[in-house]
Amino acid sequence: MADLHRVLFLLSVGLLSALCAGMIRRGKAARSVTFSLYIGAATVFSLLYLFFPGSYTPEAFMIKQGIYDSLLFGMALEISYKAFRAFHGIAAQVRGLLASAVTISTVMIFALTPANQEYADIGRYQPGITTAGIWCLAFIAMLIVWYQIPVPSFTRAILLAYIPYLVVFVIVMDLVARLGWGVVQNLNVLNVAAYDLAIGYLAYAAWRKD
Repeated sequence: MADLHRVLFLLSVGLLSALCAGMIRRGKAARSVTFSLYIGAATVFSLLYLFFPGSYTPEAFMIKQGIYDSLLFGMALEISYKAFRAFHGIAAQVRGLLASAVTISTVMIFALTPANQEYADIGRYQPGITTAGIWCLAFIAMLIVWYQIPVPSFTRAILLAYIPYLVVFVIVMDLVARLGWGVVQNLNVLNVAAYDLAIGYLAYAAWRKD
């Protein structure tokens, strides 16, 4: 299982590199600056862990996850702003609804996250944080469909790929919390496989001509 995880991880590095190259080559990095920052951070962390495996410490993981969580909520705000800014009547309603969603999500995060975060407890509080981010992105996707807002195909691809992967990530973290860290290796394979599917689709969408 460890060998399979390594193969999938190496595939992740390749797909992330292809995604970065496609976003730059096709000029799609500006479609979502926060998503581009997320992909850049994911690529840096992956290369760091690949060439310096000793750097993959619990402290490094906590820092990485904190960056990812921050960019997740930033991504939701940026995509909603760019999608609805030209529709003034709708934008006012969306701002109110999204503000409510972000407020509720923030309250959830503070309620679920312990004051002194420990790596061993991440399976207990991380699902709640990620779920709040999923709801924000899913809420935006629902409003785009409901109001039939035209968005760039790559933005639509971000929502279509990232939301399902985050659902898998939440399930994996929840199972770790319920079953213990003894199952983490097997669950990591599931998580990385889902991640590769999402990044592979996004790499295809990045290189595809609009």
